Amino acid sequence: MRRGYGTIFALALVLPAWALLFAACGSGPSDEALARNQPPPTTTTTTLPPEGIAVVTIRNGKFAPAILALDLEEAWIVRWVNEDPPREYVLNFGDFQSPNLLPGDTYEVDFSQLETGIYRYKAAIGSQLIPGTVDTRPER
Repeated sequence: MRRGYGTIFALALVLPAWALLFAACGSGPSDEALARNQPPPTTTTTTLPPEGIAVVTIRNGKFAPAILALDLEEAWIVRWVNEDPPREYVLNFGDFQSPNLLPGDTYEVDFSQLETGIYRYKAAIGSQLIPGTVDTRPER
């Protein structure tokens, strides 16, 4: 009797697994979609920044990248984009600072107008400071 239940139990596990495997292997674009020869729609929109602009995102209380090595022959403007929905930031560069950056706001600095060097900046979340660096030295 036990042997019969074991076989039934094994079949109860294996058959649905095989059915899922065959269904997954058989899925794909429809014949109509293949005939249209169009790329599938996507839910993400990735657009490259315009020439000469490097982008630093602010997300989850961090800069990405936090340390940016900027080759002034390829990009000379840095654009900060606040993608942190619950927070607003002010970037402090020592001698100058950004306006208040609400979620979705951007701020740009043209480093071709400044001397080459290391530029450290920070933003505050309460009493916590988030550091960031832009290095425009050609000899690095």
